[in-house]
Amino acid sequence: MKKIILATVLAGIGSTAALAADLGARTYTKAPAMVDQVYNWTGFYIGGDIGAANQTRNFTSNFSQPDSESAPANNVQHNSFSNTSFIGGIHAGYNWQFAPNLVAGVEGDWQWLRSNHSFCRQTDILSIACLDGPGNNRGFGSVSGALSSIATARARLGWAVDRVMFYGTGGAAFANIKSSLALSCLAGCGGDGNPLTASLSSSAHRTGWVVGAGIEWMVGHDWTLRAEYQHVDFGSVSATPLSPACGGCTLSSSQNLRLDILRTGLSYKFGGPVLAKY
Repeated sequence: MKKIILATVLAGIGSTAALAADLGARTYTKAPAMVDQVYNWTGFYIGGDIGAANQTRNFTSNFSQPDSESAPANNVQHNSFSNTSFIGGIHAGYNWQFAPNLVAGVEGDWQWLRSNHSFCRQTDILSIACLDGPGNNRGFGSVSGALSSIATARARLGWAVDRVMFYGTGGAAFANIKSSLALSCLAGCGGDGNPLTASLSSSAHRTGWVVGAGIEWMVGHDWTLRAEYQHVDFGSVSATPLSPACGGCTLSSSQNLRLDILRTGLSYKFGGPVLAKY
């Protein structure tokens, strides 16, 4: 009996040693470290947008003529106007995500809008604006300005949190600003007694500046939705002076043009929502 028990114990010890040797021969691989993944904003995009633009125009106009007893040499007037109109257009750009949360890019856009302002003004302090003929023998002047489109070229810098990006933007703005001047003097302008009507239109290509901010959200496989504010300033723009044959008189005008734009847009991003590892 003792021999049987001893043989059983020795067999168990042998089996345990063999199992330990087998376990020691196996190779284990360390689990890979966790890697943060964020949405990749890098790539080209193109889209359209619509919104509202508040335009502010500050006009300074002057009717000047040789000093005389009947009229002063200069009659400077200031007129300010503000209105809101529809704005819409297209945009395109490129984003580069160079850190888990930082995105830099460039963008250009073209926007259509309708911005027209016009008003009548005196030729001198004794005349009445917008009234000519009997009872007002000094006539009046008309001043107007028009803007039909603007374009911008801007840099963007954003902070991305997964599918949402907050960004600031700034750069140059471009526009063709039209101006018109006219005189209606059926009994003469200012101190001059010669009747006349005259008008002159001109346009100026103007470069200004633009700053803004916005938020962009990924709403689908290739689409992003944005809301954006922009402030655009074109500075002072002068019209070509109107100098008809009225005893040396001249009608001139300049305007300061600014826009505040609120708009929303939809963009298509080429390449889809590929995840980037950092």
